[in-house]
Amino acid sequence: MSLLHRLRLPRPTVALAVASTALAAGVLVSGSAGAGPAPTVHAPPAVPTSADQIQNVDQVKTAIKGYYGDTTTTTPDPVDGTSVLHEPAADSPWVKETDGVGRKVRSYLAAQSAGHHAEPGRKVLLLDVDDTSLVTYDYEIWSNFVYKPAQNAEFVNKAVFPEVPATLRAAQYAASHGYTVVYLTGRPEAQRAGTLLNLRKEGFPVTSANLYLNDASAPYLASCQPSCTTAQRKSLTRQYIESKGYRIVANVGDQYSDLRGGFAQKTFKLPNPMYYLP
Repeated sequence: MSLLHRLRLPRPTVALAVASTALAAGVLVSGSAGAGPAPTVHAPPAVPTSADQIQNVDQVKTAIKGYYGDTTTTTPDPVDGTSVLHEPAADSPWVKETDGVGRKVRSYLAAQSAGHHAEPGRKVLLLDVDDTSLVTYDYEIWSNFVYKPAQNAEFVNKAVFPEVPATLRAAQYAASHGYTVVYLTGRPEAQRAGTLLNLRKEGFPVTSANLYLNDASAPYLASCQPSCTTAQRKSLTRQYIESKGYRIVANVGDQYSDLRGGFAQKTFKLPNPMYYLP
């Protein structure tokens, strides 16, 4: 069941010291109308010489919860069955910012459709999964913002993440206007079934053939093995997709490493202050 369905409203691992920087970057990229220039929040130095150079971790966590409009429900957490479920509020700053980016994506897709009617299905909207298509906020609260592979895999395989509403609207718009929607994620191949189930359950147009996971055996990744960075793996995968005759019109992600490396006409950055993947 989706985030906004559960709220009964209509649809409209890295240290937390860098989280405030990621939030500021998301604000700047999304460009919400009328917001004015956002203040720049600088990352702390790599080797601080004073505690004043580092934002307090507890303060960062509190700010993140406020940004997402942390909402608890009476529904038990779907994984452990005991703790409460945490969700972003439907009127939170996070929803408002992601909605702003989503509107820009749909507008760009509409503009690019003009004059390209001869290539139905060859135009691609490329989406990252975690915190681009599906929001992992409940897991982050559950884990106290610490990535734990085994526990994270349990959340993934049980397909419990709600949709990012703005991205779902963009994906559905794209699919109904001649685009192929392709998903490119850092999740491993072992999580294919859970990822497909979760995306389908939340209403995303997805097929297994159009879901690219982290597969070390993929021949198009041979040039960067055995230690591909996120940016290398994603750019090489996009290059492979385009080599099959597709044109990636828009690439949407929540990390800059989702977007670097070319092989997309335009990139769109969603805000994510919870973690940073270089």
